[in-house]
Amino acid sequence: MTELSINPSERSRKAYAAVLQRLQEPGRGVAISSALGVSESTVSRIKTEHVEHVLSFLYALGFKLVSQEIACSDSNELKMLRQTYARAVRDEYVAARLFGGDE
Repeated sequence: MTELSINPSERSRKAYAAVLQRLQEPGRGVAISSALGVSESTVSRIKTEHVEHVLSFLYALGFKLVSQEIACSDSNELKMLRQTYARAVRDEYVAARLFGGDE
């Protein structure tokens, strides 16, 4: 199954797994509680009682969760780039010029 054909509930499940993994990092819970101005037990309660539902809600609305390190692009721009790349690699001359192949 391609990434584009995954339904919102599967996407939210994957995001939930990523959130849980990130929360396992040493000191993460303390940092979050400090940033939110709440206790670590409140952060733990949010994690166990609310995060999964909030992610499902957001994905059902058509949003997605990405790390801050990820740069997002407009889907139309990404489609254009993919099409351009596909055409470029089909033409041996263009591919060699773009990717440094032998001339």
